Amino acid sequence: MIRRLLRALPRAVSFYDGSLWRTVWRALVLLRRHGWRGVLLRARLLNVLPPPRQELDIAPSDLFHCQEVPWPGGAPKVSVIVPCFNHAAYLPDRLDSIFAQGYPNLEVILLDDASTDGSQAILQRYAQRPEVTHCVLNTGNSGSAFRQWRRGLQLATGDLVWIAESDDYCDNNFLQEVLRCFSNPAVRLAFARTTFVRGTPPVEIWSSEEYLGDLGLGLWSRPFTMAAHSLVKLAWSRKNILPNVSAAVFRHPGQCSLLEDPQWQSLRACGDWLLYLHLVRGGLVGYTPKATNFYRQHEGNTSVSFQAQPEYYREHALVAQHMVQLYRLEDADLQPLRAQLLRQWRQHHPLAPEHELDGLFALAPILVHGARRQPNVLMALFAFAAGGGETFPIQLANLLYSRGYAITLLDCQLAETEPGIQAQVHPGIAILRLDKPYLIGRALRDMGIELVHSHHASVDMMMHNLLSMYPEIVRIISLHGMYELMSTAQQRTTLRRLDGKVDAFVYTAEKNLQAFTPDFQARHRFTRIDNALERRPFHPTCRSALGISDADFVFCMVARAIPEKGWEEAIAATQLANTRSHRRIHLLLIGEGPELSRLRPQHVLDTCVHFVGFQAHVRDYFAMADMGLLPSRFRGESAPLVLIDCLFSGRPLLASDIGEIRTMLAGPQGLAGELFALTDWTIPVAVLSDHMLELANDLSRYAALRNRVDAAAAKFDPDRMAERYEQVYAESLQGRRIASP
Repeated sequence: MIRRLLRALPRAVSFYDGSLWRTVWRALVLLRRHGWRGVLLRARLLNVLPPPRQELDIAPSDLFHCQEVPWPGGAPKVSVIVPCFNHAAYLPDRLDSIFAQGYPNLEVILLDDASTDGSQAILQRYAQRPEVTHCVLNTGNSGSAFRQWRRGLQLATGDLVWIAESDDYCDNNFLQEVLRCFSNPAVRLAFARTTFVRGTPPVEIWSSEEYLGDLGLGLWSRPFTMAAHSLVKLAWSRKNILPNVSAAVFRHPGQCSLLEDPQWQSLRACGDWLLYLHLVRGGLVGYTPKATNFYRQHEGNTSVSFQAQPEYYREHALVAQHMVQLYRLEDADLQPLRAQLLRQWRQHHPLAPEHELDGLFALAPILVHGARRQPNVLMALFAFAAGGGETFPIQLANLLYSRGYAITLLDCQLAETEPGIQAQVHPGIAILRLDKPYLIGRALRDMGIELVHSHHASVDMMMHNLLSMYPEIVRIISLHGMYELMSTAQQRTTLRRLDGKVDAFVYTAEKNLQAFTPDFQARHRFTRIDNALERRPFHPTCRSALGISDADFVFCMVARAIPEKGWEEAIAATQLANTRSHRRIHLLLIGEGPELSRLRPQHVLDTCVHFVGFQAHVRDYFAMADMGLLPSRFRGESAPLVLIDCLFSGRPLLASDIGEIRTMLAGPQGLAGELFALTDWTIPVAVLSDHMLELANDLSRYAALRNRVDAAAAKFDPDRMAERYEQVYAESLQGRRIASP
């Protein structure tokens, strides 16, 4: 620890204008707010340098090694989906191999598609086991295995999903080995080796090593984790490297548009391949040969005869179309698949001319679909921590993911992870953490990342240091109020490093531009995009649970518990207002930080001040309250997201008049709240108390503000905001193409 701090000291002193005193003072602030871990994390950032040249030659399969760590919160739930149709002879072996895993957190979902061979009776018998949460027996056949997969995913509540087909079985250590891959949060899917078996008792007839041998990759003898993009270019674009879904476990994708696609549901040969391509996009894929899945082959298998039919080639064309829409592929990447299909075509149609295959599978029309591909975007986060600059990129990532972008979230881990913040990430988005941060450039190249969007000055500089060898990656920086807090010397040093290295800056408040000289602004693209959030259902928290009467007036304050956010002043103003109020006034304080630890013991007997701590669903609390409160004196305050949360909950806001708060509260009939001025960047407690007193006791004044909320909230349109960011991305990428013909 001491060595790391000493190594970081010269760079820290340099950043703080050469002042050792200022460096020590900032370290003490970090220590008070985040403890020793916060100081060490910042030292880690300062110590990050570009990698030695020899490290760049690391194999793609070794790049994403992640040290195994205990699962936070214990073993993740695995949903095991067992779709069955007329497999009574094999069901006991299948189910016994599932329950023999010895995994402590299983839910088993049994699905039967109108079997006529006694399968349903076997399933009903096993349904008595406590691990079985659903046993769904269809009275009519659905006509598609993939419709059954979709049904199982709708019922599954686990973080991870294993579709264990009813005629297969596996080693008893299957889950133990495959789940090791998921200690890396970016792994979207992991699979084990497969042995193809036939007959009773089953006899080995082939193996996945033989099946994959023609790829010439030499990967399959040891565990690996690889970027999905690289694996698609190297192998998955040539053949389905996972011929049996029973060998795989994957993260639950949440809402996935492919599952609702009738065309996908009706596929016969390639539906699994297509699903894998959607599941792994933007993330990593793990593999282990240390456990075996046994894939049962049946006499009279229809797959070979299906190769003679036109639909077989049309299905492969559909897969190829999706490939070029999802991944950055070229003609050469698809040529091996075309050659393989041509060999199969000639085997079944030896006298037919090749142009007949072109009517079913031709690369030129397939590659046209690549024009619909959205870029691969890395959203770089300071940490999964509370704060607008920390949570906004998550909301933007979710929005862009829903609009078809390949999104990867990079967690720079520069503060402690708050699980409730991480839980806000859409389940279909990969979270990337690297044991060796200096390899980020190489990692992004393997992942096919085209654009990096960062949201914190520390992360901006980290990306600058580490991507210097990868100038082809587009850089976007969103300004959330940090740059104007730097000293003039820090601004000068930082802007000198960023000059010419950033494709676009996005700002949310005019004050964000104060840090940038007119010359710098003239040389770079600056675009203002106002913040917005998605509307989500909310459920008001019960007042009685906090000992609050329906007749009382409640202010709800959501902010980091640091002095600049005004926690102490809010408490003092509430107490002062209650000495004069006819109506009891309550204050909810939601958030974590040093002020929470300092102030809570001091006010333990005050029944009107409620320290609620971190809450993932703040709109539930705003909706329970009468009014939001934001008495911030934080000089970096720009366009606070909690203001939008408050308005979306149907509540007006009382706030300090800083940043863009006035503009955000404005509506056709006036402000959806009230503002007070700071006094030389201090909060006037008496003035704040007067506002609270009058709002709690003047019903008509409060009602007028509340009636303006909907109109003020209407301007925060997440789709319009997303379109603006898409435009910035497109223009930046196009600018690079023009500059690099």
